[in-house]
Amino acid sequence: MTNRADAQSFDRVAQEYERLHELQGDDRGKWLPEVLPAGGRRALDLGCGTGKHTVVLAERFAHVDAVDLSGPMIALAQAKRARDNITYRQADLLDVEGMGRYDVVLSVATLHHVPDLRAALHHIKTLVAPGGRAVLVDTVSPRPANPRWWLYGGAVRKLLRNLIQRDPAQAWEIFRLSTGAWLDHRVSDRYLSREQFERAYREVFPTARFRNVGPHAMIWDAPATADPAPRS
Repeated sequence: MTNRADAQSFDRVAQEYERLHELQGDDRGKWLPEVLPAGGRRALDLGCGTGKHTVVLAERFAHVDAVDLSGPMIALAQAKRARDNITYRQADLLDVEGMGRYDVVLSVATLHHVPDLRAALHHIKTLVAPGGRAVLVDTVSPRPANPRWWLYGGAVRKLLRNLIQRDPAQAWEIFRLSTGAWLDHRVSDRYLSREQFERAYREVFPTARFRNVGPHAMIWDAPATADPAPRS
């Protein structure tokens, strides 16, 4: 049995993750242009994975910094989605520096992995420039963990649909990728409910707005001027 720490690592599933998302498309990213500003100087993609959302930012911003904890994911991003205005880097999101530096900070399907969500959210808030925006998207679930049998059953149901709607070879490839190491990863995931998500994020971003986009999204606009320093 794979332990949770190993299963949570994207290092061992990077290739499968990339291929699966090539086959299935990126429904999560289709709505991003709706919530991104028209453009700006700098953007940051936290937990960028293989860069599929980073390139959306790169179409709008002069420069994009993109970080991910997984070296293999960063290597795939550099190989498949390199742009002159993107800097990919292997790093923990808490190691990203640059107080008030970014016009947009984006994170998609990453924050349920962090060990201390509150610390991560506070750190992200410091990275947003005055007048900038944070767009934080993550999976929510009515139960904190999904059992293997339930996820496997979902993959079987998807296979049956795909055998009708897709090329059979693609349908079987999606099923194989969905029920291998990626299934171990999904079983190890731990989620907040929608209500817990909004409560936790609103504690740090009191003026945030929320949208249901399949997963759940928080959109927060920083004040146009930085908060004054606290009085001693």
